[in-house]
Amino acid sequence: MLSSLIARAAARRPRFALALRRPRWDRDGASAFGRRLAHFWFVWSALLLVHEGGHAVSAWRQGLEVRRVTVGVGPVLWRGERDGTQVVLRLLPVAGVTTLHKRHATHAATDEAGRWRAWGEQIVTLGGGILATLSLALVVAGVVAAREGATGTRWRWGRILVADAVVLTVFNFLPVPPLDGGRAVFAAVTALRGAPLSGDALFWVQAAGLALAIVPMTLWTRWTARIDATALWWGAPTPRP
Repeated sequence: MLSSLIARAAARRPRFALALRRPRWDRDGASAFGRRLAHFWFVWSALLLVHEGGHAVSAWRQGLEVRRVTVGVGPVLWRGERDGTQVVLRLLPVAGVTTLHKRHATHAATDEAGRWRAWGEQIVTLGGGILATLSLALVVAGVVAAREGATGTRWRWGRILVADAVVLTVFNFLPVPPLDGGRAVFAAVTALRGAPLSGDALFWVQAAGLALAIVPMTLWTRWTARIDATALWWGAPTPRP
């Protein structure tokens, strides 16, 4: 038994060494990697800005005050202010958040109708981001169809932008507290209880939500690759002779 294990390890050693070998970067490979990285940064920064902007617009239309719109995490690249609302752009476009002034903390209704009215306002605010992202996907899909119909060639980056917008929308529906779906569920629980959770309970709920988010985020990277691949060939125009 031991000899067979040693033989298997010896047979697999070249493959392990090949897997651990440092990749060789040439100019073309580095350039392609740089283009993919730039595409990811610009596309996802734009998608998150549109998504969070949808939240902000929905809140404004309901008379709610928006304190800050943040796109990305990590070091701050740019910070500005418009009509009393801070807009912050950070380095890594992997998340975004729209922060409202806590109007309900001082004007909260104690009756059940008031609590559910506040929940409805939050649902409308969350829905604004989803609607904004889907609207962007539809507009870009129309531009892609028009361009491909005119040129007879596939527009790769336009198709990937549409696919990523759909992925962002679907991913946010998951009932995990950091995401829009989880925030909607969390707000409903608060309305049912008649009071927000304590600080300790809120911490553990958020921590559990972040832990659970690891699973869909891991799957999300695979889904994104598959959806992007599908978007590249689905309905692609036939090259003209």
